[in-house]
Order: sequence, then C-alpha cells, then structure tokens
Amino acid sequence: MKKSIFIVIGIMIIIIGVGWWGVKKGGWLKEKNGASPNAEMITREMNLEKSPEKEKAPIKRGLSIKVYKVARGQFEDLLPTMGSIKGLVTRKLNFEVQGLVEEVNYRQGDMIKKDSVVARLRQIESQLKIDYNKAKLKSAMVGQAQLEKKVKMHQELYNIGAINRLKLAEVEAEAANAKHQVEQTQVEIKSAEEELRKTELRAPNDCILSERNIEVGELVTPYNPKAMAVVEIDNVYAEVGVVERDVTKIKIGQLTRVYVDAYPDLPFEGMVNNIYPSLSDKTRTLPVEVILENKNHFLMPGMFARADIVLFEKPGVISIPRISMKKMEETSLVYVIDEATNTAQERLVETGYESTDYVEIVRGLKEGDLVAISNTDQLTSGTPVQITEIQVREM
Repeated sequence: MKKSIFIVIGIMIIIIGVGWWGVKKGGWLKEKNGASPNAEMITREMNLEKSPEKEKAPIKRGLSIKVYKVARGQFEDLLPTMGSIKGLVTRKLNFEVQGLVEEVNYRQGDMIKKDSVVARLRQIESQLKIDYNKAKLKSAMVGQAQLEKKVKMHQELYNIGAINRLKLAEVEAEAANAKHQVEQTQVEIKSAEEELRKTELRAPNDCILSERNIEVGELVTPYNPKAMAVVEIDNVYAEVGVVERDVTKIKIGQLTRVYVDAYPDLPFEGMVNNIYPSLSDKTRTLPVEVILENKNHFLMPGMFARADIVLFEKPGVISIPRISMKKMEETSLVYVIDEATNTAQERLVETGYESTDYVEIVRGLKEGDLVAISNTDQLTSGTPVQITEIQVREM
C-alpha cells in the first residue's frame, strides 16, 4: 500500500516538472506556438545563402595573362636557311698520253687519299724505254771515263813536247763529245720517266671520286674529255638559299652555323664567302656560299644542310619578346607585373637591336621582372591580373 502511494507521488512530480519546463524554458510547448528569435535569424541567414541571387553572384578575378621572366643572356639574331654541302674544288682528271687502261683502283663515291693512284695505263713501253736509256747511260759514262784518262795522258805528252797542240785538241774534243752523250742520255731517262708518270692518274688532294668514265682495257688519249673527276673535301661549302625579303641582311664574312642530319647536334662553323648577284630562277632564292673547314671529313658533298646565319650577336643582354611591347611615337612601354598587388604597371623602356621575335632592352628593365606577353591590349596601369604561365627564354 505504501509502495503504491510513493509511485503515484513520483509520477505527479514528473508531470509537473515537464509542464514547467515547457512553459518557462521554451521547450516543446514554445516550439509549437512560435520559433525563438535566434532560430529565426539562423533560418533567415541559411535561406539567404541558398537564395538564387547569391548563387549567381560572380567571383571577382584579375585578367588572365602570360608573362615573360626577364634574364640576361646571349642575344642572337639568326637567319635560318637550307641548302646542300658541295665540294669547294672539283678537278677533272685525264691522261696526258695515249694508252690502254690497265687498272682503275676506285669506284664512284670512294674516298681517295692524296697522291694515291686512281688509274693506270699499261706501262711496259715506258719502262722499257727507261731501262734502255739507263743501259745507254752506263756505256756513255764508261766511254767518258776512258776519254778523260786519254786526255790526261795526252796532256802530259804535250807538256814534254811529244805531241803537238792539234793532237791534244782532237782528244779533248772526243772527251767533250763523250760528256755530252752522258748528259743527253740522262735527259732521255728523265723524259722516259716523265712518260711513265703520265701513265698514272694520282689524286691531287684528299678527295672523293665523283665521275668515272673509263674502264680497264679501254684505249684512251689525251683528248678524252672527263676521264675522271674528283671533289676535294678538305674544304667544302654549303650553298644555301636566302628568300628575297632577307637578301639585304646578308654580308660577306658573317658567321654561320651549319647542321647536317648525320651529326644533328654538331654545329660546323663557317663564314659567308660568296653572295650570288641574282636569284635562282627555280627556287626564287638568293644562293649564298658558306665556306667550311672539313679536316675530319665529316661533311660529304650532297648532304642536306640547315644553316643559321648570325645577323647579330651580343653577350649579357636583356631581351624580351616583341609582342610584349607597345610603341607610341618615339617611346616604347611594357607592362611589368607587381607581384605584391597582382596588378600590371606601365614601364617605359629604351630599346636597342630588334630581331624578328625579340628586342634588346638597353634601359628600363632588370633581371627577374615579369613582363606581360598576352592580352596587353586590355591592360592599363593598375589592372588586376592573374598569371597563368611564366615563360623563360632558353639562351
């Protein structure tokens, strides 16, 4: 019985407490009747955040641009050209005497060392003539020696009065004639040796056989045109074509770097040696010759050549792309980016040499400056910008 009374009292206390909390503390009774001020404010802010007007509001950003980072380096203005490698000297080789071709030692395109025998005629006749004259010389020299002894003996006889002057003169004449016979035979030997030499075609220098128009067993004469032709390769030249708009830029003596496909990373340096007086009818370009040393024989006639003619060269120069500049009458300006404020600022500059793509800056910029190279027509001093790319020139 007592236990039931306590249970009833406890339930009543719980009911009274819940009612008091609902009325005084803003519990579930107030939520039904109306929301609290704080709740209304939070709800309003949430609704504003989700409102279409706020969702459509644009985010303010600077003008997107590309920039060029200023640095010092070698400034070159190069004129690219194309052409081919050619031999500086081409020689026609022909026999100076008539004869039958006995041997041809090289094929067309072969490399030939200086003084090597390229071809040879039959030499038996020339060699026999040399041998005959050498034997004749020995006989003449023996006769000369005997007559010299005879002259000496007759001179002694003449001195003691045993013979007269006329007899001595006869013997001296015989000795002089013998001496003349020796000298004549020596000349005949040299002539025969020269004929033997003419039966050989020898390379005048290191060269390449470019033409071969004779074969073994063929009869040739000194009048055979173009028996053989060689191209010397110790020195070669690149013949390149310059387009009409650039012909006024070319001068004798300009440094040129030539590249060939066989050695793509190896530049061959030479000088402009000759400028033709007229343009080619076929290519409508001006032929220009660039002479090149070729001691290692890397360059071969006929190779395709790419040449960069150096129009201007200067070390330690600040240069920027031409597209970054604005020219106004006698002044030039660029837009330098202030990285602290992300804005473009006008900067007057003094220029020097100008190439097709780059301009030398004499005054107005320093290393590390960022110069705008895109959308420059939309920039003014103070324009907010956003850098999307930084370019650096490879020197």
